[in-house]
Amino acid sequence: MTSDHPTTLDTLRAELDRERARAESLETANRVQAASLTSLARLAEELRCQVADLHDDALSSHPMPVQGLRNVTGRMNGLADTLSRAARGYSGARTTDMIYPIVDDDLRAHGWTPRPDRGLDGVLPPIPITELGDRRGYARGWHRGPQWITLWFTGPCALAYADSSDHGRLTDADAVRAVITSRRPLSADALAEWAATRQEAHTAPFDASYVRVFAHLRSSWGGGLVVDDRCDEHGAPAPNGPGQRSVWACPSDPDFRLSVWGIGNEPAHVRYWAGPVVDMAHLVQITGHCR
Repeated sequence: MTSDHPTTLDTLRAELDRERARAESLETANRVQAASLTSLARLAEELRCQVADLHDDALSSHPMPVQGLRNVTGRMNGLADTLSRAARGYSGARTTDMIYPIVDDDLRAHGWTPRPDRGLDGVLPPIPITELGDRRGYARGWHRGPQWITLWFTGPCALAYADSSDHGRLTDADAVRAVITSRRPLSADALAEWAATRQEAHTAPFDASYVRVFAHLRSSWGGGLVVDDRCDEHGAPAPNGPGQRSVWACPSDPDFRLSVWGIGNEPAHVRYWAGPVVDMAHLVQITGHCR
């Protein structure tokens, strides 16, 4: 009897440790799900307020003009799309997901710029489709020069997967944070290739004027107009300059922006996170990715 006693205690301790680990995992999943629900509730409330405002305006004696209505419904559509994609992504939270509470702060602090979150410029997940499915994350991408990182969110601060240009698939939150917060200088070859790619876009003039580009963005991004003023012959702000400039924010992602400037009927100049937009077909593709 005496000899069995230590073994029994060891068994009980091992079982207790397993139960404690299981409870901590469940608590982690609960925190992720709670944060997700809070995020979705905020988006839903914002959409509800916009619908209520639109309803009140429709019943007023002086309803808004058509262009204003187009802007409002454009914002609502973008918000509804973000809500839908986030809901699908957040619904797949698991206890094994990578918890990274300050991922957004670290991305901003270390100079990462958002990329389009649909298609991610052809970057494919290095995860079997049977594992990814329709519910294993809400994909977002960022770049810093030629470096890029793709994250699949299952909550505002939880990740299902991550993939980076430098290290491939990342398997834990510490590895993701190490890549995001790294200050590794880019190699000379990488910088040269990045500069050459950006310079190549300048070899041919844009195939549309500022007026045409402005009209396309107004119809596709609705209320995304952030800046609309005059500029000089180099696109710099100038109240009495000969050109016109504007900055547009994607309705579903205010961090994703396009800047445009031009003079008269001359070719417009259009830029986004990756550098110059080369032509109207390229612009249509970009605005189609982010609405």
